Amino acid sequence: RQQIARQCSYLYAPLAHRMGLYKIKTELEDLSLKYTNRDIYSEIARKLNETKRSRDQYIDGFIGPLEDKLALMGYPFSIKGRTKSIHSIYNKIRKQNTSFENIYDLFAIRIIFDVPKEKEKAACWQAYSVVADMYQPNPKRLRDWLSIPKSNGYESLHTTVLGPQGKWVEVQIRTTRMD
Repeated sequence: RQQIARQCSYLYAPLAHRMGLYKIKTELEDLSLKYTNRDIYSEIARKLNETKRSRDQYIDGFIGPLEDKLALMGYPFSIKGRTKSIHSIYNKIRKQNTSFENIYDLFAIRIIFDVPKEKEKAACWQAYSVVADMYQPNPKRLRDWLSIPKSNGYESLHTTVLGPQGKWVEVQIRTTRMD
């Protein structure tokens, strides 16, 4: 199990990422951590489970007013809320040399517009403007992969904003095609 878990972490998860299979990548990373470092995996999973109800309520409260403002733009869209994966949280704890409680962007939402290709950038930047008007953005955390997509073709607009109760929320803005 240890050997397979390490193979998944170092070979198959990066390959899945490169191929755009992000759900598979995340699952492989989480399962790999579960078998290579069960104590850390279990502790993070326990802390996530303890706070699940309050996190879900927080995301719903964050999304509600945002949906009302985005609807005024006139484009069809959907918003998905999520919590970072266990592996992603573990990496942040390790890289920032901090604790679970100090990870500031456990929350993330994805705004996905269904617009024609020629309106994609305008819709995304307009949505960014709406988000930035409602919540204070962190200027160091703006990532523009609309103007210059990543080498693997990834296109999206990412920002981190200060939501209610002083909690950081990552906001990803993209279109159905980009997603």
